[in-house]
Amino acid sequence: MYAGRNVLVTGGTGMIGSHLIEHLLERGAKVRSIVHNRKIPNELKNKGVDFLEGDLADSEFCDKATKGMDFVFHLAAFTGGLGRTSIHPASTLTPNLIMDGNILESSRKENIERFLYASCTCVYPNIERDLTEDDAWTGSPPAVHASYSWSKRMGEMQSIAYHKEYGMKVAIVRPSNSYGPRDSLDPQTAHALGALIIKALRKMNPFVIWGDGRPIREYIYAGDAAEGMLSAMEKYCVGDPINLASGEYLSIEELARKIISLCNYKPELTFDKTKPSGQLRRVLLNDKAENKIGFKAKTTIEEGLAKTLKWYQENSQSG
Repeated sequence: MYAGRNVLVTGGTGMIGSHLIEHLLERGAKVRSIVHNRKIPNELKNKGVDFLEGDLADSEFCDKATKGMDFVFHLAAFTGGLGRTSIHPASTLTPNLIMDGNILESSRKENIERFLYASCTCVYPNIERDLTEDDAWTGSPPAVHASYSWSKRMGEMQSIAYHKEYGMKVAIVRPSNSYGPRDSLDPQTAHALGALIIKALRKMNPFVIWGDGRPIREYIYAGDAAEGMLSAMEKYCVGDPINLASGEYLSIEELARKIISLCNYKPELTFDKTKPSGQLRRVLLNDKAENKIGFKAKTTIEEGLAKTLKWYQENSQSG
């Protein structure tokens, strides 16, 4: 399906996006990606990727980016951990709404064959059971990251609206908490797992965890999430959201202890309960992905953590 096709990946310099580009190149695709605030990963340099520098909040740039493309994978987003989204709600919500609208409209005008919207688990309300896709709209998302959650909910709605009104073939995926090589090296913008690794490599003592450490999260390796996106684009472009889940989950405290053990030191573990903990449990069911696109994650948390830690050690000045 992808061999010889022109494919745009927004957010291609990010963690999942860079893995997605590697998979596309392996399949013979001609890949274009966007460079905005992040550097091009070393792993993607000199691989024949057409990198365009610009801002997707600019509609004219979006027209340029989608020109001549067959498929669009839209992964770009203004994101960050709970710290960023809770402190900067406006500068999280508004740019995401503008970007999503721009890239959808440019894709429509260019008559893109297929479009994938990368949503996330943050669209779900605080329900203490394993989540099916239908649970997303049964309540409001947690207030602590409401700005980002609502931007993703609206992105899904926009994508579905373009599918319904214009007949665009649209896939929508909700990956579990993603982790892996090429996450941010800045603990303020890294995903939760990456931020814990940065603290551990810096040998922080005491080792401070936000909240009480009890919230349970499911984790999916970035390479597996990218594979799920490829399958969804190929097999389920019907404007219907689908979870990409691994079935592997643990509490924040358990995850921190695993990472600390891998880094071979024994700090005092403390909990900053003045900081938000987030949802108590967020675990997705993967049944729909298995049935509709044949997706199952391959990378165990032990394998994924080892690969991720190795990357941080090689790329962090403190590693």
